[in-house]
Amino acid sequence: MYVRMVFLNLKEGKMDEFRDLYMKEVIPTVKSHKGNRFVHLLECRENENEGISVTAWDTKGDFETYLKSGDFERLNKKYEHMYSKNPVLRSYEVTASSEPLLLRIF
Repeated sequence: MYVRMVFLNLKEGKMDEFRDLYMKEVIPTVKSHKGNRFVHLLECRENENEGISVTAWDTKGDFETYLKSGDFERLNKKYEHMYSKNPVLRSYEVTASSEPLLLRIF
């Protein structure tokens, strides 16, 4: 399984607006792509302006197909005015899991 994390720093007071748009547009858009396992928004409790968007994919290829669709770039443009810093993107491969079926797929 392939996991993509986007670390976010938002302008003061923008988290509610960000979350609303995330639920209305990001979740349904990402979920519509082949191979998507889940889409989560994590909000930091120590700093209300920080968050992490997490998506999981069956394969790196499924994620790359999503990127090539242009949906990530299109959605990101809707958020640009909310960022206090550019988001930091990180990608991970799941190599150990409490759910052994996840690893058997590959």
